[in-house]
Amino acid sequence: MSDKPEHYQQLQTKYPALLNAAETLGKTAREAGPLSEKERQLVQLGASAALRSQGAVRSHARRALAAGATPEEVRHAVIVLTSTIGFPTVAAALDWLEKVMD
Repeated sequence: MSDKPEHYQQLQTKYPALLNAAETLGKTAREAGPLSEKERQLVQLGASAALRSQGAVRSHARRALAAGATPEEVRHAVIVLTSTIGFPTVAAALDWLEKVMD
């Protein structure tokens, strides 16, 4: 059984070349610089919150925690965005995070 969402698995079945290309691009980007896995996931968490992508916020929060981030670090990665993306967007992202942290 895959740990990827059902929708993602369906896309892999329908469009394997496209998903392979997307995964290769992600791997190449991750390997292009000095950030640790934890740092990369916190950056992607922030971008996901800014885009108001609930699924991505939860996914990157889980990945950041698995990479060694503390719940406080995960929350702070979103809270520091308040002056950039606005309080309502941050509040929504914090709500989505709590469902992962419970």
